Amino acid sequence: MPLRSSFLGAQRFVQSTPAMQPQSVGTRSVTCMAKKKGIRLIVTIECTEARQEGSTPSRYTTQKSKKNTPARLELMKYNKHLRKMTLHREIKS
Repeated sequence: MPLRSSFLGAQRFVQSTPAMQPQSVGTRSVTCMAKKKGIRLIVTIECTEARQEGSTPSRYTTQKSKKNTPARLELMKYNKHLRKMTLHREIKS
């Protein structure tokens, strides 16, 4: 069907596209692409001082080796809410 434009009386022809047919409903399998095999874990460490005060705790994520550090990880990190270096301990994730 032709459409007229007010710009110099140009005509354009528009074609309609056929409706897409829905694909058959089936199950999709999700696979992981490069799964790591190792003893390193991703852990979350949280500020202990902010938790005691009830203010917003700062959290960091890092990796640790189960073999070298089997105990909970404790690091001195910067807390931007308290604006100082504080003790951060590993929390359950």
